[in-house]
Amino acid sequence: MNRILYELRCKCKEEFSIAKKRKSSTRSEGKPLQYPDLNDITSKTFQIKYENKMSSIAKFLLNSFRNKYLYYAIDDILYLLKSNPIEQENLLAILYSPVLSIHNNLSINFFDIWIHEIYINETSKVNKFLTHKSTNFEQFSYITIKLLYKTRIPIKKQESLW
Repeated sequence: MNRILYELRCKCKEEFSIAKKRKSSTRSEGKPLQYPDLNDITSKTFQIKYENKMSSIAKFLLNSFRNKYLYYAIDDILYLLKSNPIEQENLLAILYSPVLSIHNNLSINFFDIWIHEIYINETSKVNKFLTHKSTNFEQFSYITIKLLYKTRIPIKKQESLW
């Protein structure tokens, strides 16, 4: 039955593949990227104040970033939070801010960054003038991110010929 529909639909009768095979690279070959050697890595810790209320999905997603390559974490945010674009943008901003700081200040390549640890500490701002029975507190979170990165020797530019 499918063969008949195929022949009616396709006049050229050539077989084709919808999904193209990707060329396997020698770097990852479809396997997750591993941490670099402990001798080659450096770490830097950032603390970010997040003033919006964080959903349970966002908390779970951030906690899943421990020991994860940066681009895998960004891919997870883009894929899993498609239905909530505001929270997606907020979580991307949380990741991009320390990464851009490392890139600009230390000239670290984006491809050499891993998320080592991430912690969420929720606190409430208490209004001292209200009674203690009031539940009208402002909630915010402190997100602590520890990034690992590889430092490489800068490439020396060749002098121009003229």
